[in-house]
Amino acid sequence: MPEIRKRPIERYLDVASISEEGTSERYQRASSPHTVFTWWARRPFSTARELISASLDPARPAAESRVLDPFVGGATFPLAGARLGVRMYGMENNELAYFSAKALLDLGRPAGRELPRLLTLEGRGVLDQLKSETGALFPARDADNVICYFWSRSATCTGCGGEMPLQKRPWLSKKAGRQRAVVQRPNARTRSFDAEVVDAPSAAAVTDTSAWSGRNALRCFFCGQEYDRQETVELIRKTAADKLTAVAELDKRKQFVPVTAPHRYAGTAVAERMIEEDCAALGLPVPDAGIPAWSGITNPTVYGHDTIASLFTERQLAVTVRLCRIIRERQEVWEEKYGVPRAKALAAFLSGLIDQLADWNSRLCMWISQNEQVGRGLSGPGMPMLWDFVEIDPLLSGPANLYGKLERIAAGVGQIPLAADEEERITRGDSRSLPYPDAFFDAVVTDPPYYDNLYYSILADCIYAFKRMALLGTFPEIFSAPGTDTARELTAAPRRQGGPGEAWAYFSTGMTQVLRESRRVLKQDGVITVCYAHSSLSGWSSLVAAYVRAGLKITQLWPMTIERTHRPRSMKSAAVNTSLVLVARPREAASASDPARETPGPDALVETPRTDALIEVPGSDTLVRTPGTDALAKTPGTDELIDAPGTDDLIKAALERAATADWPDDVAATLAFVSAAEARLGHFTDEALSRQETVNAACREIAERIRESVPGFSFSAR
Repeated sequence: MPEIRKRPIERYLDVASISEEGTSERYQRASSPHTVFTWWARRPFSTARELISASLDPARPAAESRVLDPFVGGATFPLAGARLGVRMYGMENNELAYFSAKALLDLGRPAGRELPRLLTLEGRGVLDQLKSETGALFPARDADNVICYFWSRSATCTGCGGEMPLQKRPWLSKKAGRQRAVVQRPNARTRSFDAEVVDAPSAAAVTDTSAWSGRNALRCFFCGQEYDRQETVELIRKTAADKLTAVAELDKRKQFVPVTAPHRYAGTAVAERMIEEDCAALGLPVPDAGIPAWSGITNPTVYGHDTIASLFTERQLAVTVRLCRIIRERQEVWEEKYGVPRAKALAAFLSGLIDQLADWNSRLCMWISQNEQVGRGLSGPGMPMLWDFVEIDPLLSGPANLYGKLERIAAGVGQIPLAADEEERITRGDSRSLPYPDAFFDAVVTDPPYYDNLYYSILADCIYAFKRMALLGTFPEIFSAPGTDTARELTAAPRRQGGPGEAWAYFSTGMTQVLRESRRVLKQDGVITVCYAHSSLSGWSSLVAAYVRAGLKITQLWPMTIERTHRPRSMKSAAVNTSLVLVARPREAASASDPARETPGPDALVETPRTDALIEVPGSDTLVRTPGTDALAKTPGTDELIDAPGTDDLIKAALERAATADWPDDVAATLAFVSAAEARLGHFTDEALSRQETVNAACREIAERIRESVPGFSFSAR
């Protein structure tokens, strides 16, 4: 094979600047295409742009370079590549993610730069109509300008019929000088509790009168009856109700008011009637798809919230379903005014308002008292069970209001790069079988699922089910099914796949297939760049085993911190906060890559000779030769290595590289682990690499060796 020159990303990457810029982008409220639709664990555009650019051959014009993202997700990499002028292609299996990517990259072309103006104009018309038609749902909207409603769950004692408050989050504001909390006082005459809003300069001022007597046990305040864990679950499933305890009125600032007459603020009967009328007009029922009952992941199902509809109050459902109806019915008007292509674009992008309602106005949304804002309900990795939640009036000027969301959607659309041609490059399908010819791409750059960190389909269904009500007639090829397809979702889910071992094998084998296909469609001199993060041994071992099974060689590793910390030096916080960029080539190409090094330093590669191929790990500028690396001992009759000569040298080289670059210990340890694990697993058979217990045993031994040099290094238990 002729000599292959290394790509820029294999020589040098300014990880400090990329980390700082990426973190800054995450914390800014500036508009970007990320503000249009909801998706999870999206990388900053600045990070994606740098990874794509550095993965390409600088001698080849960007417009002539083809790059594949086999896991499109929130479309970060395709959009970033399009802004660079690269011909980006993408694959996505999930219907919601595919629709969002299709809209962002293809559907907006007919309207071009006029689209943000049209979205603002027509979007305000949609919201004005929605506000007018939902007035009866909010009796205090005009009179008191109530922007938020604070609910607490309660149960009923089977012994005395007394109320049992389940409140756990009493704080309304923790801002300095205006600390407020809602406290429920027992009323012995009615065997119920009355809500009060109190000044609370300290936690001691907030009296706990909830019925919780332990983490999962209850005790009735009035008769003393106690309920153990299982009895508590059954009691809540049978008798729990939402109790309105306080509201926030907006004058010049928020004023928190206790609720003594709930009927002044509720419109339940109106909500039920509206839902029935709208479902009849749409020809679809309220989304009643079930939520998998996975305790610890989908906790609301434990207490009876086991359908998508049950995650929303009647009023929340009524507002969301009415929005779906308005968008559906306005499409005919838009077609007459703007033509079919632009009407489809308006419907697609204005459906982002449905994303916002599903994400910011449900029983899963908590009140953040530190800044008096609403928290997302669908933030992942699964679903929390909240005993106190906040409901907003999304048509007033309070937190998460739809008028503000519309402005951000329109501004985000304005940031979408316009492609120079009309080719549609986003494909719905399974990346384990790519529909592209051999040697088609110059690079593969992606951000794959992180093992078991997120259960995308469960979260996506909570948005998809409502968007389907609005868009089924316009995009039947995407929204024909009641829910997203979980059959091909590449996530390690023990409850879906049968157990931890099966889930590990499913993910690792699936990633092997994706990497093999990526290798097939990659040009001879191309690279595969993957950004990945996990905190567990299994999360890493499954991926490294996939690289080995796919016939790939990791030629470079780079750490980046772009999660939830401002400074790159804060990578010390936790391994899970540090993502690794893994750069790989087919093994034969890695062996033939350019051995020349321009400048000795921490970005160079260490090559350790081995019998079947060179082991390359980031380290120093010289070759490390370890006697005996071609004679690894094995236990007779097994594939497990008794020892791995050279492992200590690989670990040492990675740690020295990190020390030279002044990277924190946990980053150094993770780099060392991936380098040594890849070399160790390279001597296993394919059958052995498919077994979690075999692979994890070898990886665990490597982690123990690293701990000798980095005592604080450890993986989380899963």
